Amino acid sequence: MGYEIAMERAWKALEEAPSTSEYAVPFLTEVYLVNLEERTISSTLGEPPRDDISILVLHYLIGIRKERPVEKEEWISFREIEGGISFLPAFEETVIKPLVGGFDRGPEGVIRNLLHRFGGRTVECGDVGVQIAPFPEVLVRIVFWKGDEEIPSQATILFDRSLAHIFTTEDIAVLLQLLVRRALEGVG
Repeated sequence: MGYEIAMERAWKALEEAPSTSEYAVPFLTEVYLVNLEERTISSTLGEPPRDDISILVLHYLIGIRKERPVEKEEWISFREIEGGISFLPAFEETVIKPLVGGFDRGPEGVIRNLLHRFGGRTVECGDVGVQIAPFPEVLVRIVFWKGDEEIPSQATILFDRSLAHIFTTEDIAVLLQLLVRRALEGVG
């Protein structure tokens, strides 16, 4: 409940200027098949997607068609996007805090998931940095700093500034929350 209006708007926006009636959209470890004529989204794994994933897939298609992102290698954090500061307390509670907790419990598992499950690659950031592409042309960096007796572990998530041209602030929060949940699956 609550996704009906957003879903209807997204379908209408896609139907206004369709370049094709079907799309295959890779997202994390799955490919979602979008059929505009039937207004359906299905996973190649056979599972119907949750509403939040469906909205992200539709918004991705709208955003990527509207403006092709150009990687600027200008990495920003959630607080730097429009409206990000307003969502920051909730974002830190639902995304950053679980990410740090998972890293503390099982750093090898988290890094392994990011590298192998999501096809990530290591980057030189913090103590450990991994870059992944949750959607084509969407780059995200997850950076960890190991804690010690005096300073707790920390993490941040960075993304290319062009991501804000594809997704809204709320979409970015949901995208990163889903990414973190999946990165923590099976960890400690």
